[in-house]
Amino acid sequence: MSRTHFKAAALSAMLLLPFAVTAQGTPYSVTNGHELDAETYEGFKLYRNWCARCHGTYGQGMVGPNLAESLNIISKEEFFSVVENGKTGTIGSMPAWSSNPQVMEGREQLYRYLKARADGAIGEVKPKKAK
Repeated sequence: MSRTHFKAAALSAMLLLPFAVTAQGTPYSVTNGHELDAETYEGFKLYRNWCARCHGTYGQGMVGPNLAESLNIISKEEFFSVVENGKTGTIGSMPAWSSNPQVMEGREQLYRYLKARADGAIGEVKPKKAK
């Protein structure tokens, strides 16, 4: 087997294995590069409905910052605080979501989804719910 074929085979094998990470005690799993466990998939739906318009389809940033990078810098507690209380920064402001029960009740799932993006477990593809 050539070196190129070996690398391709190794990459294919890695993509077929579940990617599970414990993010401060909260696991998420991604299989096949885009299939999410049920809780993480709920976070994707919440993100799509409330966050993507400012933070981009894949968390890459638009009007709001790049969350796929930010979640590797801030703690889970800081993330929860910003979601709840909002934040004013040098380029704009994030609204407080404390009065939105759907967002507040789904913060854990939202964090799981965004942490999977930040960790590179999900590529720039639309995720699906694992079967």
